[in-house]
Amino acid sequence: MVWRGYWVVAGEEKSAEENEVDKLPNQVECLTFVVHGIGQYHRAQQGENSQFFKEVSRVRKLAMKYQLERMEEQGQGEGSQPSGRIEFLPLEWYGPIHVDVGIGNRLKNVTLKSVSSLRDFANFALADVMVYLDDQWRERIHEELLRKMANLWKLFSERTSDYSGEVAVIGHFLGSVIMFDLMQKGLEKLPQGLHCSPSKDTSGSPKKTMVSAPAKPANVATPGSIDRKGIKILKDHMAKGNIAPLAKGGHAAYEHPVPRCLFAVGSPLGMFLSIRLSQKAQRASRYFRGLDVRWPAVSEGRGWRMFNVFHPDDPIAYRIEPLLNPAYASMNPRVVPHKGGLRWNHQIKSWFSTSASKSPDGGMWDLEGQETFEEVLVVPTEDPASFFEEKPARQSVVTVDRVDYALQDLLRFIVDQIFESLQTPSKARSSK
Repeated sequence: MVWRGYWVVAGEEKSAEENEVDKLPNQVECLTFVVHGIGQYHRAQQGENSQFFKEVSRVRKLAMKYQLERMEEQGQGEGSQPSGRIEFLPLEWYGPIHVDVGIGNRLKNVTLKSVSSLRDFANFALADVMVYLDDQWRERIHEELLRKMANLWKLFSERTSDYSGEVAVIGHFLGSVIMFDLMQKGLEKLPQGLHCSPSKDTSGSPKKTMVSAPAKPANVATPGSIDRKGIKILKDHMAKGNIAPLAKGGHAAYEHPVPRCLFAVGSPLGMFLSIRLSQKAQRASRYFRGLDVRWPAVSEGRGWRMFNVFHPDDPIAYRIEPLLNPAYASMNPRVVPHKGGLRWNHQIKSWFSTSASKSPDGGMWDLEGQETFEEVLVVPTEDPASFFEEKPARQSVVTVDRVDYALQDLLRFIVDQIFESLQTPSKARSSK
């Protein structure tokens, strides 16, 4: 059952929850897709309470509770109360692997009989990783997920009149790698951020860049296809200035906005990127095109944000920052604060003016002994003169938000960072 954008779990008490939901604003600031990791199909077979949409429902309840607390805390100051809420929807990708083809069941025929429980886990969980490494399977998973996201985004837009059109993603383990790869299909068209030339016209509401996938032939009834109603919704968002379509002409594309935030939780993305880059003569930063730039100010707050969140003892999680700047290999990741995200932007201008005076050549600064470097991620760039207008060619670095975060309190952090990411640079500065 879809109720105000939520999946309500049957059999659970709803009276208290309904009262709490009524306290949230009607306007939806962001729709957040939650993407599972490996072994979700195997887990779903173990019991009704292990079904993914119920797990996301529990996430939504905890986030709703914190949104209310956040509103009460920020409501003490005039104009500081958020104008909307964050919604959460599950997004499954195991269907093509385990439902359509039944990879796990096929593997049973060649599975040894010893340590059966461990081998079942390998067939239904570890096999997900092996399947994703296959080029054809990877594209099939991408295509299916793009259609699902477009369908959910269309339906949510249709049923939620006061929705901004913004999207965020939480991906666990392999789910974060899949969503990171999917985002690559839309990053090339982002107008601002890392490795982008900012537009001279920054007036008005910024438009959203869309991710799209080719549609199947019209005579095939595909779940998630954009029908005439879906096209009208897209045009309505475009008329409001919310969306910039990825391609013109026809409706042979399944579209949704490029996510404003990507939360990679317990992610092996650092390992995947290290392996990919080992055979490519390019910087890792090229995979992060359009990432929010905090300095120079001309590109501030115009892209997307990445948060690589992990438990310090997680054996399958990897860092990302050292790929963007090797100097950060010896620097500890940021710690997810108990009460949400930290805001540091008000320190940047004064800090950079001091740093620039110490480095007249405009090259890479010495990170040793600079505590302020713990607040930002300094990213070297290849040809900075082409990335930022009216900047000298000697400029060779930009700064972005820190990417690696050691886990303490995840949901508070997610809610805070989504709201902060949706703020314009001027609003973000005025709220500090």
